Amino acid sequence: MPPLPILIDCDTGVDDALALLLAARSPALKILGVTCVAGNVSLDAVVPNTLTVLDAAQRPEIPVAAGYASPLVHPLTDASHVHGNDGLGLPDWPRSTRQPNARHAVDLMAEILTAASEPVTIIALAPLTNLAGFVQRYPELLPRIARIISMGGSAFSGGNMTAAAEFNIGCDPEAAAVVYNSGVPITLYGLDVFRQVTLTAAEVAALEAAGKPWSPLLGGLLRYVQRRFHQTEPGLGDGGTVTAAILPDTLTTRAHRVHIELSGTHTRGMTVVDRRVASQDARHAAPPNADVAYAIDARRCAQLFVETLR
Repeated sequence: MPPLPILIDCDTGVDDALALLLAARSPALKILGVTCVAGNVSLDAVVPNTLTVLDAAQRPEIPVAAGYASPLVHPLTDASHVHGNDGLGLPDWPRSTRQPNARHAVDLMAEILTAASEPVTIIALAPLTNLAGFVQRYPELLPRIARIISMGGSAFSGGNMTAAAEFNIGCDPEAAAVVYNSGVPITLYGLDVFRQVTLTAAEVAALEAAGKPWSPLLGGLLRYVQRRFHQTEPGLGDGGTVTAAILPDTLTTRAHRVHIELSGTHTRGMTVVDRRVASQDARHAAPPNADVAYAIDARRCAQLFVETLR
């Protein structure tokens, strides 16, 4: 099979870095560009983090562009308490001195989608601010998007930013509402599967000792996750989203209408997944707008990650 053409939109924190390393080294994916947005940390940290990871992966030719520095409506509430103030949990790690593409992320997306020979899959690992900007600025290019695989929200696992809201959606729910109402095919890769893809302690040690140019950074990231979450078997987080893009048959999904709550006192940013069956009671329900991930073959995904990066 030819490699899948993708764009990655990220707010490079620790697990975004794991995802970027996997995507950059996978022969199953063709990365056409990477766009950056504020989220886990500020945009000023996200951009050099992204360039640093791609340098470690020996993929400096991939274009990287900076996008929005804040959500559409409200100020940024970041997740530096999870990822460290630097975003990678590695404040002493030397950052890339390369400069990003001069274009705004939304304009780079448009340029890449226009030039692509086939529709492009977007792997969205961050708040959806950049994608909402794209939807609003370039609606004529939406048919050039094959699918958005969005790490965000949950169907039945609650949230992590609040009791109801997962971080990527809760950080900018207005942007999420724009994207989910755009008509573009979406896969919701939420907390229901996000937490399941983990590595064994032996796999962490093997990746750290693999002797590849990216092994030291990869080992540092995984060791940080172990320390930060007190996990012997660290989760891949966003890295699992990329494995699911490479192996879509590892996901069990169901089509549902997903509404983004924009106002509730305790539920702002919640992904309200309408799981009602087609019945007399649900006859006025809106049609599905997303394929919601219910389950994942976590071990197979973890093995793909290890095999690709070892």
